[in-house]
Amino acid sequence: MASGCNFKKKTSWNVTLRKEDKIPYGSYIAYNSLPYYFPSARIEAVSNAFRYENIDGKMVYHDDSAAMVVLNGLSFYATDNEVDNLIHFAREGNELFLICSTLDSKLAERLGCEKDDGESDEEMPLSPFNPGKKNIAALKMMGDTNKTYGMNGRSLQGFFVLPQEDTSHSNTSEITGADTAVDYIERNPVVVNSDESDDATKPDILSRGPKGPNLIRYRIGRGHITLLGTPLALSNYFLLQKDNRIYADQIWHSFPANISTIYWNDYFKRRIQPASFWALFDHPATSAALYIALITLLLYVLFEGKRRQAIIPIVPKLQNSSVSFVETVGRLYYNKGNHRNLAEKMVQHYLEWVRTHYYLNTNQVNEIFIQQLTIKSGLPEMVVREMIRLVHEVRIDNVAIDEAYLYHLHNTIQQFYKNND
Repeated sequence: MASGCNFKKKTSWNVTLRKEDKIPYGSYIAYNSLPYYFPSARIEAVSNAFRYENIDGKMVYHDDSAAMVVLNGLSFYATDNEVDNLIHFAREGNELFLICSTLDSKLAERLGCEKDDGESDEEMPLSPFNPGKKNIAALKMMGDTNKTYGMNGRSLQGFFVLPQEDTSHSNTSEITGADTAVDYIERNPVVVNSDESDDATKPDILSRGPKGPNLIRYRIGRGHITLLGTPLALSNYFLLQKDNRIYADQIWHSFPANISTIYWNDYFKRRIQPASFWALFDHPATSAALYIALITLLLYVLFEGKRRQAIIPIVPKLQNSSVSFVETVGRLYYNKGNHRNLAEKMVQHYLEWVRTHYYLNTNQVNEIFIQQLTIKSGLPEMVVREMIRLVHEVRIDNVAIDEAYLYHLHNTIQQFYKNND
């Protein structure tokens, strides 16, 4: 008998903010609700590896409409060129909606604000030390401050720190009274920033958290840069809580209605560039240390990197001591006048030398021996034949051996010795 069990899939409470994730802290609802708010817009998902310096004219320029780039994640970093491109994108009449917990310092400096995470971390799970109750009524839209939005969940505490100025002359504005965010934007149309050297005017505050504004909007040229400092405010879990859809409605409806294309990039945690050796040069401290190390290594290679080795003395070529010995003995016999005995000793030593150096059998000194010795020694055949003739004469004792004969025998033998050196 077969029986079946239904296993309930465990809910993942990880923060991903991915558009395809239906888990509590994914962004499936926010992404798939875009056609409801922008029915005429084309929605295109951009790879999380997309480099914003690659924003081209097709994304920037539109005849009678605008484009919107939605950057959804936690930690946002960008290069100088990417910051320039994003600001240029907005200046040309488009909308940049950046959702982040950590804001790149270069972009924050250009806009004139700071991002504070509110001493909380979106990735910190709920616990007795982090119960999440402080997020139940954390957010207020400036159009209706009596209405609060939130959830019994992870952090909605992030906010932006804006410059403190005289409020009577400040361009920083808030939505007050009976206005909604939509009403405020409709009555305050986009204006062109005539001084393009200033990246932004002072921002409009659209929403506040417990410690400060969490949703602000800068007018950049003919467009806007909107910053949301509480990324989980557009998560699935937040939007499924009672009345929180109204909060999302006011955010999306605050954007211009003429948006024709929406580029969605759920970068999550974006680094300046893929991890590589060259990424170290983007930080002044590490780049300076690397340059010093490279210069030091180069100097070492140039001046100290040579392989140190003791000088090898020149060893003189070994002399043939046996030949020297024979010559010494020969002088002794010569001085005593025993020329025949000396000639026999010279021939015997020569034949022994031929045996050890040319490996020839000297028992039969015949025509074959002469041919082999000629080849082995490399001397002319005439010299070899003369040497063998002298050997035969000394052996059979048929010639008178005087000083001249010994001199001729010695010179002939020396040709072999010298030729072998």
